[in-house]
Amino acid sequence: MTNRQYVWLEWQLTGGAWAKIVIRNVRTGQTTTEEVGTTSGTSTFRLSWDALDSEGLEVPDGDYTWTITTTTVDGTPLDFTASGSFRLARQPAAHDLNANGTFDLLQRTRDGRLYRTDSTYFSGALELYAYRQQYMGPGWQVYDRIEAVGDLGGSTVSDLLARDSAGVLWLYAGNGKGGFYSRIKVGPGWQVYSRITGGSDLTGDGKTDLLAADKAGVLWLHPGTGDATRPFSARKRLGAGWGVYNDITAVGNIAGGPAGDLLARDTAGVLWSYLGNGDGTLAPRTRVGGGWSTYSHLIAAGDVSKDGRPDLLAIHSNGNGYLYRGTGNWKTPLLSAQTASTTYNLTFGFDLNI
Repeated sequence: MTNRQYVWLEWQLTGGAWAKIVIRNVRTGQTTTEEVGTTSGTSTFRLSWDALDSEGLEVPDGDYTWTITTTTVDGTPLDFTASGSFRLARQPAAHDLNANGTFDLLQRTRDGRLYRTDSTYFSGALELYAYRQQYMGPGWQVYDRIEAVGDLGGSTVSDLLARDSAGVLWLYAGNGKGGFYSRIKVGPGWQVYSRITGGSDLTGDGKTDLLAADKAGVLWLHPGTGDATRPFSARKRLGAGWGVYNDITAVGNIAGGPAGDLLARDTAGVLWSYLGNGDGTLAPRTRVGGGWSTYSHLIAAGDVSKDGRPDLLAIHSNGNGYLYRGTGNWKTPLLSAQTASTTYNLTFGFDLNI
């Protein structure tokens, strides 16, 4: 299975043998250069662009321009140039900070430096490579909780929530270039929560919501508004008894129901799924399976495999990553684990995988 998106471009000219095509993203300024020859026996220049950059990563969506110049067989420039534009549309992805439709892994070092690693999924494999890391900046050690929450601010890219040691929650809206705009204060009092997770639409209104379990084991829903300056409406109590879980993850609609779902791991290492009802409530839990205590982090990865269903990235305590693809079946919501291809230990040197 592949998930490549191709852009087909074709020019009919009366001369020339080689053409250089420069493709530029209007928003980011990122350029890609391609060289093609005329089709055999014709004067047609045809480019099948795989929408990848020089490092093999998917390029961002949005408006693009193209410019073509031609030369003869011996490299003599011809007095010809042309330009135009097109739009590349990608399905917005959860935890996608640079709008290229793929999952981004955020990690913080012990001294507070934040890094983003872009990924690809090609021919059945999730790839996360160290050379694709982008340094996001220092100073993140002031936060005791950081959560990638999908699109809270009404854009097409993922945002970030960060809670400081005083319990104040801050929103970092994604800028579509892999980084964030200046932080926005959401409000104080968030120290009452031991678990916070976001990225799913549980109310069925098309907006990303937040779930939080307090220290007394009560689960609360913070409905999203789509407004970065006021991202949540008044919270709603969903129920007690959530103190038995040491991890909760809003994974999107993995089970084929009407809304986003929730995965919860108990202290015995058993994973449970809660199907979203579409009105902000959750159906009774379904047992997924045991043995999940071997994972240090369970991360909602969005639709990594591009099959229309969200997936789960699980990071083992030894630093290895495993991808569990969603099935759309509430009885068995996850397929068997696939090893994620990496060139580094996902936990070495980091104290947080977001």
